[in-house]
Amino acid sequence: MARLSSLLSFSLALLIFLHGSTAQQFPNECQLDQLNALEPSHVLKAEAGRIEVWDHHAPQLRCSGVSFVRYIIESKGLYLPSFFSTAKLSFVAKGKGLMGRVVPGCAETFQDSSVFQPGGGSPFEEGQGQGQQGQQGQGQGQGQQGQQGQGHQGQQGQGQQRQMGQGFRDMHQKVEHIRTGDTIATHPGVAQWFYNDGNQPLVIVSVLDLASHQNQLDRNPRPFYLAGNNPQGQVWIEGREQQPQKNILNGFSPEVIAQAFKIDVRTAQQLQNQQDNRGNIVRVQGPFSVIRPPLRSQRPQEEVNGLEETICSARCTDNLDDPSNADVYKPQLGYISILNSYDLPILRVLRLSALRGSIRQNAMVLPQWNANANAILYVTDGEAHVQVVNDNGDRVFDGQVSQGQLLAIPQGFSVVKRATSEQFRWIEFKTNANAQINTLAGRTSVLRGLPLEVISNGYQISLEEARRVKFNTVETTLTHSSGPASYGRPRKADA
Repeated sequence: MARLSSLLSFSLALLIFLHGSTAQQFPNECQLDQLNALEPSHVLKAEAGRIEVWDHHAPQLRCSGVSFVRYIIESKGLYLPSFFSTAKLSFVAKGKGLMGRVVPGCAETFQDSSVFQPGGGSPFEEGQGQGQQGQQGQGQGQGQQGQQGQGHQGQQGQGQQRQMGQGFRDMHQKVEHIRTGDTIATHPGVAQWFYNDGNQPLVIVSVLDLASHQNQLDRNPRPFYLAGNNPQGQVWIEGREQQPQKNILNGFSPEVIAQAFKIDVRTAQQLQNQQDNRGNIVRVQGPFSVIRPPLRSQRPQEEVNGLEETICSARCTDNLDDPSNADVYKPQLGYISILNSYDLPILRVLRLSALRGSIRQNAMVLPQWNANANAILYVTDGEAHVQVVNDNGDRVFDGQVSQGQLLAIPQGFSVVKRATSEQFRWIEFKTNANAQINTLAGRTSVLRGLPLEVISNGYQISLEEARRVKFNTVETTLTHSSGPASYGRPRKADA
């Protein structure tokens, strides 16, 4: 009994200590009096592209618990496989290419047709059969063939390996075509690679959920490279600014790698990329021959079944650039498409979702707030005027956002967007699998749900004015930004 009491006391003390240390580590993270449109703070150059990293220590990103990365991969550029300790949601902002993931424990379901022989065997079985025949020839000692097998055992083994190499091309896990508008969900610890098979740069933006329950490390983005390296080092982590980042095989001794892969030590040293300064985006010389499916024209509507629910075969991509699949669509204004766990079940595990918006000049997204998520807004095209209001009723952002800029909008902060260019397009990543939006104005807004008496007394206006406030806007999400000419002007400084 005394032991149980001591254990409970220790557990309570540990819980209090951890809570206190967490509070000291992140005090008042979201007490934000000003937001800024952010641009990359670090650029990692590579042979065939670059990786641009936003400062995750910026107050608004620290409040949201995320980091943000942009990958720019040139034509014939290959982003070498790497993984993160966090859930990742990516969006193809420009270009097209190939994407592959390696999910731990899953089979190689993409196989070259030459793998299977007419007799139904695989090259592995064929090689094993040849080896068994050679052993039988040695054991029986019959005929010249058996004697040759005894005399040249090493040469036979090498010959069998060469035959296997000739008959066996490749087999690997799933490879997908990706294009502009695709949203890609990736589990923590899942290695991922990209290849640009087009003529334009392939631009992919990704949000990393550092505050996720799945991230058991600290709140720093930590890529783990399976191949390649980062000569500039993880400049965003204190203490590692001058340390080149190598791939994880570099940390093992060549002898251990040789034993694990059944290869010679010289090849093992090649896997460590010690003399390789190309970075983590390399240029492919010659054809890039991987097993790939034909291009998809339009994704069919799939019904969820037992196979779909397995982690190995679960769908991880969806395209948000097709207006015919939009959740909100007005030909004269634009459209908004939402991707959540109902559309892509894998997001239920990652606890992330996305929203794609495209509006024309002078169109407005009615004032709204995210009820249960932080939002990371990235501008893919055009410009817009944005205002954001915090919990203190202060306008913490009032300005233009343009292509390539980032704006983090914390949970509950109200935001309004108005396109100031011919077309304004953006992607929002949200830290909830099913993020909910509440609007301030419009047919489904919070004010529309209040009685007129509450509005009249709350704002000290007449019932007629309250009626106009409540019923004048009939749209739900998008509207024309017609109104007072003073809209969008910066507020006057306090006297």
